[in-house]
Amino acid sequence: MPSLTMSSTLVVRPPVAVSRTKRPSSRATARPHGPSPIRPVDVSRWSPGLSRRGRLVSTPGAIADPEPPSSSNSASTVIVDAPDVGAHGSGIAPSPPQPSKTVIVGGGPSGLFAAIMLARRGWRNIEVWERLQRPPSPDANEIWGDPNRSYCIGVSGRGQIALERMGCVDRVLSYCKTVNSRMDWSPQNPEGKETISNKQYATQVIQRDRLVAALLKEVEEKYADAVTVTHGVQCVSCEWTGAGGAILTRQPTECRSDEHKSGDEEDDDETCEAPPVDDEAGVRVTVPVPFVVGAEGASRRNAVARAMDDDDACDAKMVRFEDTNPRVYKTIPINLPESYRDDLNYSARTKGGVALEALPTKEGLLVGILLVKPGDKETCAKLESRESLRKYFDEDFPMFTDFITDEDLELMAKRPLSTLPTFAYCGGDSLHRRVAEDGDSSQEAGGACLLGDSIHTVKPYFGLGVNSAFEDVTILDDCLTSAAGSGKWTEALADYSKRRAEDAKALVDISRSFDGGFLTFVLPLILDGIFSKLLPNVFMPNTIQMTQKYDWRFSQVAKRKRRDRALQVAILASALGAVGTVAFMVVRTLVGLMIGAMTGGLAA
Repeated sequence: MPSLTMSSTLVVRPPVAVSRTKRPSSRATARPHGPSPIRPVDVSRWSPGLSRRGRLVSTPGAIADPEPPSSSNSASTVIVDAPDVGAHGSGIAPSPPQPSKTVIVGGGPSGLFAAIMLARRGWRNIEVWERLQRPPSPDANEIWGDPNRSYCIGVSGRGQIALERMGCVDRVLSYCKTVNSRMDWSPQNPEGKETISNKQYATQVIQRDRLVAALLKEVEEKYADAVTVTHGVQCVSCEWTGAGGAILTRQPTECRSDEHKSGDEEDDDETCEAPPVDDEAGVRVTVPVPFVVGAEGASRRNAVARAMDDDDACDAKMVRFEDTNPRVYKTIPINLPESYRDDLNYSARTKGGVALEALPTKEGLLVGILLVKPGDKETCAKLESRESLRKYFDEDFPMFTDFITDEDLELMAKRPLSTLPTFAYCGGDSLHRRVAEDGDSSQEAGGACLLGDSIHTVKPYFGLGVNSAFEDVTILDDCLTSAAGSGKWTEALADYSKRRAEDAKALVDISRSFDGGFLTFVLPLILDGIFSKLLPNVFMPNTIQMTQKYDWRFSQVAKRKRRDRALQVAILASALGAVGTVAFMVVRTLVGLMIGAMTGGLAA
């Protein structure tokens, strides 16, 4: 495969004495004193003119980026400035009259971000219902320093642009760790290769639950008079009204956040138990809601998405795909020594196809994700005891084994295997529930829409999940601004579907191609690398790099790559045809010479 990187250097790893028995209390205690032989590279020298809002990007991975970052000569150099937005309720963004009540079902990153967006428009009486319990404070370093607390995700340029637009980028980034490049070990590069990429926005890594906690803090400190977040409740029923709104029913639920949840956002593996319900005691609450936002993932547990899917009059239908390339995983903390750079995405692969992807945390530890094929019974068996895990890491991941304690291996062995989400998107070219023109005029006009994982569920390899969810919210915000002239906020919902449904499908289609084998993933990368270098004015970079162009919609990326692929096939077919023609002429000439020689010999 042609290199997609701008530069590569080998990292020299001097021996480091680290205890393999007990995890150090902090990263500093696991490292030798004195200056580190390897210091973070000053990447600012490549783009001295970039301000804080123009950040350098490396790997966009949520778990990790399976491919090295793109080269600088093919990267987009567009600086995207956030619009001038005001404080809470400033009214800078034109807005139609708001509904009397809004309920956002799902208090993950996308749900809380949607609440922030609506509150900034001056909307009131916004409720967020979240089935999980309240997360710890994002400032509780002793909790977030525990690598078993939550998996890490990457906030890429798309997410940072959205966060800046809503005025909360500084808060979120204060809990993030910047990743400027990556370090890869593979059977082809057993000594490891560091790759540095010059991009516009540097990936910001944060624990998923900590991101939720940071957004929750933003809501409570800035928008408490407009937004109420209720944890430990689940929406169990959604029934549509004639005016377009819904009757929602919620009840308490005992859900605990699983630190090993899969996906960029919500997950189907959380443990939820609904306690006995006594309607007379008021435990179950049923309320009419004019505006409902479904932000609880694509599973059937999402009552809003389920109600849309089951409604024959609603065009929004969930399309779910069978996982043709399944992976299971376990997490493992890695106590990075001082001789290793702490601003890298570390990645190691074995000959058997097992991958260990590790992202740093603000506290200095790496959170590793060991990805295994569920059918690989031999490897899965090695993950069941501390002794077999130690031997496995010694043999297959020697670059990390000295920095993993026996204590953490014991915890890893006891931990069950987790699964990655399967691909799904909201089909029917609609992300909202269409309101009938002859609806019940005696009721307040209402509507509903979906966003986040509810409309595009992807595997967390390329950081497209939570970042595109933040984009969903900004697009809904634009649609509400456009609807200000009509004075009807419900008109924004159809506009939102028109602007985002095609992109939701394209995002999932693109991500599914990344999850394929040689023909759908590796070969296209090779062809794109060759053609974009030979004819840069005709062909765009590979699809991974294209999704990092923040001024391109996912549907635009998909259409452009289809065009590139058609041209590539045509050129290759023409080249093969030309080669075949030349070969035929050569053979015909040789045959003619042979016949002539034979004829001359007979005549003699």
